[in-house]
Amino acid sequence: MKLPLGKAALLATAAFTVAAMLAPISASAQEVRNLDNARSDVQIFDGTVGTEPVRYRVTMERGSFLQVDVRPTEGSLLDPVLTITDVRTGEVLAEDDDSGGNLASSARVRSDVRRQVELSITSFAFYSGEESGGPFELQLRRGEFTVPRTEPIAFGGSASGRVSTGVPRYYTVTGAAGQLLEVALLAQDDSIDPLLSLYDGTNVEGEVLASDDDGGEGLNSLLRFVLPKAGTYTIAVGGYGDSSGSYTLHVAAPHARVEQAALTPLGLGAAMSGYVSAPDYSDYSEAPPEFAGNVYQLSASAISAIRAGAGEVTVDMTHPLVDDSTFPSGVDPYLELGFETPLGFASMMTNDDGGEEGLNSRIAVDL
Repeated sequence: MKLPLGKAALLATAAFTVAAMLAPISASAQEVRNLDNARSDVQIFDGTVGTEPVRYRVTMERGSFLQVDVRPTEGSLLDPVLTITDVRTGEVLAEDDDSGGNLASSARVRSDVRRQVELSITSFAFYSGEESGGPFELQLRRGEFTVPRTEPIAFGGSASGRVSTGVPRYYTVTGAAGQLLEVALLAQDDSIDPLLSLYDGTNVEGEVLASDDDGGEGLNSLLRFVLPKAGTYTIAVGGYGDSSGSYTLHVAAPHARVEQAALTPLGLGAAMSGYVSAPDYSDYSEAPPEFAGNVYQLSASAISAIRAGAGEVTVDMTHPLVDDSTFPSGVDPYLELGFETPLGFASMMTNDDGGEEGLNSRIAVDL
């Protein structure tokens, strides 16, 4: 199949033509390129997703990369999902939904051997039981793969730079199993919408362990991830969609790991701090994940005081009193008060945003 070289529009006026004829020829003018027999750097295909996925097969040469972008055409209701699979082994090499911006899918894979891959394009609506599809444009870019240049960064370190559209910069960080990695990417101008991604090891063509777009203040990115094993991880710094510009990258200093008892005693008038992590809802079939918060019980002295008549108790849960502007707390405080019974925990009261400010929680009760 013969592919078009691209899409172009030429607009000329009589005045422009006359001016061009009278203008002197610059001595530094570039040589005119004849495109009659040229090959396009980008291959473009049009397709439509209906009730079944659309599939293509492409052969990759040894030591090459393949950049695949799937963009809904104007007016299309399609939210494309792209899956790239090794035809021989069936291994999924990449899968993406919206990282191309404006619902577009984007993925890049590389190959150290000559192999054939299959591109499957389907609609995200299929996963929710809907059947909306629509037309799309598929763009393929090929090239020789070169190992990306990486820069080391340590816990507590910072780095500044600039990224161009579609060309991330990479930083490697080494950590221990169970260590909390906190990474903040701050825009230094209005032209970039920061985007963070984290990869296992130094292979930036593999599965993304975690990513964040707007988790920080405004459009800034903030990524928190507990390292599953000791070793080196790669942080990819880029711009969302077609954005580019200057940035500053911060990696938080390591936190001392706090081991909290199953039932921490809490006295009247006491203040305690802690850390809560979000439960993982990504993979469970029947029962939701277990409670991921911290559990406290009234101390013996507090129980004695209540029995003596000091039964009016107020429990407050707040954000940290002093918050780091680069790594702000991401918790929305939530309180639950109840009793342990032979049949399990019996909830008596809950509160989400009843505190004095913002999302803070408060429970006031006469025990």
